Amino acid sequence: MNKALHPVTVTLSAEDAADLQARVERGEFASLDEGVAAELAELNYRRAAEIVGGPEQLEALLDQLETSPTLDPSEWVGGERSLSDMLADLKARGS
Repeated sequence: MNKALHPVTVTLSAEDAADLQARVERGEFASLDEGVAAELAELNYRRAAEIVGGPEQLEALLDQLETSPTLDPSEWVGGERSLSDMLADLKARGS
């Protein structure tokens, strides 16, 4: 899944921006960009877990995808192709 990257502007509240900057300064993230990307990956993971019925079910699905590459993830949630894309992205990010 190679998609072209396009610059995006994200507006955060002053509180969220300060929190993210503090996390960068503590070394949790190497940059603000990395911090935002990590938070978005976490959000995607939580959304995927919600779609499939919880974190345990998502981990089971990811494990099954790893051992059975022919498994179609859309079969798990009524044919939602967007879930397949989301799971592939999560797997690629190592979440």
